[in-house]
Amino acid sequence: MAAAAAAGAERLRDGSCHFQRSRLIWMIAITFGMIVLGWVTLWPSTIPYSYLGIFGSFLNYLVENHHKWVCYGFWVSWLIHVVEAFYGVKLCQSKGITDPAVQFHWFIQTLLFGYASFGLLVSYKPSAKKQY
Repeated sequence: MAAAAAAGAERLRDGSCHFQRSRLIWMIAITFGMIVLGWVTLWPSTIPYSYLGIFGSFLNYLVENHHKWVCYGFWVSWLIHVVEAFYGVKLCQSKGITDPAVQFHWFIQTLLFGYASFGLLVSYKPSAKKQY
């Protein structure tokens, strides 16, 4: 049991299990934005524009005048999130994050929150390996 704990502590120190959660404010903002963008793209007739004030007027304007571009924006944003998520797994491997469960966490977080997660992974600097 003590050997397993020591091995786990060593894995934390060597960076193979590094994971950092995105900031909550970015998680909330991106989730809200993607939900609204999806709603405007996929079900624009169900949006209660009159109850949303100036934001509803803006959404209605987008639906009436630029719906094609809103749709492109929605699908391109998901495409970017997917590409970032897969590249994030490759980046994990190149930065020494080898634990498959941790790589999966990075993949899911980047898929859902995009650059708010991917930027953390890009900026992660693994500690230098000790030479004996």
